[in-house]
Formats: sequence, C-alpha cells, structure tokens
Amino acid sequence: MRPSRLAIVALLCLVGLAGIAVVAGAPPPTELCGVCSSDVSDRAGIDGATGAGTLDIHVDERGDSLWRARVPVNSSAAERYRTNESVLEAAVDDAWTPYHAAEGDVGAVESTLEGETVVVEYAVDDVARQGVGDAWIVDYFALGTSNARYGRTADRVTIHAPEGTEITNRVPDAAVDENTATWTDDAEFDRQTYVTYGSGGVLGAAAGYATIGLEVGPTALEHGVYGGAALGLLVGLVGVAVCRADLGIAVFDAATLERLIVTVGAVGAAGFLVVGVVATDAGLAPGAVAPASLGVGYALLGSAARRLGRRLETRGLVGLSLLATVVTGGVALLLAGPPVYAIPLCFGAATALCLPIGYVAERGRFPVALVAGAAVAPIVAIASVAPVSAFGYGPALYGLLLLPWVAAVAAFGYPLALLGRRLALGLD
Repeated sequence: MRPSRLAIVALLCLVGLAGIAVVAGAPPPTELCGVCSSDVSDRAGIDGATGAGTLDIHVDERGDSLWRARVPVNSSAAERYRTNESVLEAAVDDAWTPYHAAEGDVGAVESTLEGETVVVEYAVDDVARQGVGDAWIVDYFALGTSNARYGRTADRVTIHAPEGTEITNRVPDAAVDENTATWTDDAEFDRQTYVTYGSGGVLGAAAGYATIGLEVGPTALEHGVYGGAALGLLVGLVGVAVCRADLGIAVFDAATLERLIVTVGAVGAAGFLVVGVVATDAGLAPGAVAPASLGVGYALLGSAARRLGRRLETRGLVGLSLLATVVTGGVALLLAGPPVYAIPLCFGAATALCLPIGYVAERGRFPVALVAGAAVAPIVAIASVAPVSAFGYGPALYGLLLLPWVAAVAAFGYPLALLGRRLALGLD
C-alpha cells in the first residue's frame, strides 16, 4: 500500500475510534425527576416504589419553581414511612439519581406520605425569566451545545405556568392546555426545550416567539456561519460550475429534461414514502418524509418550468423555484406535521435556484445574486437548527456531516440548470 493511502486509512481509523470513544464515554441521560425511578427501571429509586411516578413543575410569578414528585409505593413501605419519618427521609435521600435536571439547584426538600404515595417537594430558583413585553420564558431545560440528553423516567411530566397565563409557543412533543405543557407515554423531552407564557392570543404568541428569537438568535447566527460557511462556498462553486458547464446541452432538449426531472422526482417521492410506511408501524417514518417531499417539489418544478418558463423570464423563474420550495415544505407539513425539517428545505431551495441560474447564464450574464442566494442556504439551514454539535464537538464538524447535501445540490441541480438554459435559448 502506498504511503499516502496508508495515511488516509490510518486517519479514517483514528476518526472512527474517536467517534466510538465519544459515544461510549457519553454520560447517561439526565433524568427530569431525580426520585422517580422504580424497581422496573435500571435504578431502584425510592425503596418500595411500584411505579415511576409523576413530576409537576409549578412556576411562580417571579420565575422560581416548586417541583412535586409523586411516587407510588407498596403497602408495607407505606406503613414503614408512615410510622417513621426519618426512614422516609433516608429512603428519599438514597433515591436521587446521579444525573438529574435540577442537580445542584435543589433547595428546601420536603418529603411526605399521602396514602400509599410518597410526595417529594423541592424548590428550584430562576427557571424562568421575563422576555419581550409581558412574555416569560422557561429556559432552564435548554442544554445548548452540551452533548447531554434528557430521560423522562416519570410516567408524566407537567410544567405549570402561573395561574392566569397561557403557554404561547409550540412545545416539542408536549400536549399544551392553557397554562400547562405535559409529556406522557412515549413523548420525548427535547434537549432544547423552551416554554414561553404570557397573556395569550396573537400578540402573546408573537411576544413569546420574539423572546425565543432573542434567546437563540446570537448562537444561531454564530453556528450558522461557523458550520455553514464552507458548505456555502461549495454550493457557490456548484452554482459557478452549472453556469459554465455545457455537458448535455446539445443532447437533451427541454421535453427530455422535463421527463427526466419529473421521473426522478416522482420515483424518489414514491420510493421514500414506501420506505417510510414499511419502516414504522405508526404512520410515516419522519426521516422519509423530507426526501419524499423534495421529490414532489422537484417533479412539479421540472414540469411547470418547461410549460411556463418562456413566459416568466428571470424573476418569474426565481418565483417558480421559491414556490416549489414552499410546496415542498407544505407537503412535508401535510404528511408529518410540524416542524418542517429546515435542512432539506434550505438545500432544496439551493437546488431549485439552479433553474434560473442556468437561464441567466445562457443569456450571457453571471447570476451573482442567485449564486449568492444558493450559497447562503447552508448557513440558514444550520442556523435554523442551532445550537448544534456533533459527538460533543462544535458546528464546524456538524457542517462536515452535511457534505452529502452539497453533492445532492450538484446532482439534482444540474438538470434544472440545463432546462433553464434550454428555455433561455427558446428551444424545445
């Protein structure tokens, strides 16, 4: 083996071993409820517990909170705790998991027994703070770039905003009812959970989302630039390449290109939908919805461009490309519901812009604004899902994992660019 190849193989092995070490060394989940484990879980929890219990987090008007865990116990344990309070306190002290959400912030712990249920109450200060207008935000559960993750443990977790307020944002995987957000069953607790509350209504929702925007905006911009700048440069180079390359321009006419684009989009959409149905017993697999919706948008763009392109000129083709992107998001929203995956949508927009890029290039001009718009797409994509990290590392490594999307822009964007050039030539 040549020395250069040997070095490459060694580097890949080192990267692989590093990834395995990071995953293997990752800490266990951070439990939301520190005392809600039971005998059926990996930790014993409170001695005599018969179930995982529930956790209610009550936020007051100052942004402080009272956490109330309720854990059912068997009758013999209940009798011991009822007759000896010190035994109950010792059982609760021994039950705290090594990693829990309020670790280090727990204050004023009080343990009582109600029937055959152990009730553990403790105070946690500063879980919420005031935002825009009368909006407040619970940012205590946003982990930022940490590689940690949450484990719910409890059968139910509910965050209660103060009485007289309403939760004003969409809380991932939670059932929202006026001033409460509840996680039950198989609902996961997102590692970037924000809850905003205030007066409710349209203005309350606007204030809540503005508060979240101010909270995550600086980090989103930073991560978008650090993670997406290199990808943006590559996408920009793809835009330049489709302007100058003429491979296939004399071979494929507009009708053939339309059939190619529509066929690829339709087959891709149908294939991913079938995979999505087969992969899960409960509806479509979310990972299949994004590429399927991209296939629908791709096919519609190819068909509409050939029929309308000669009457639209540059601005019209740009509008058609953006409309195809909106349709893609609408299909994803219809099939899977919110949230719409931002990364496929942004790279899909960059792909769609290859249509007007090819059109303008064939007219003898270099499409600076269009190429720049496509190049910004990776930055917007990463910023929209920030904060990001990969295996505990920063946005730069995360961006490297998105390199296949650049290849997708080149592969699927080039036929669109050829179609744009044929339209500019007025040839069918």
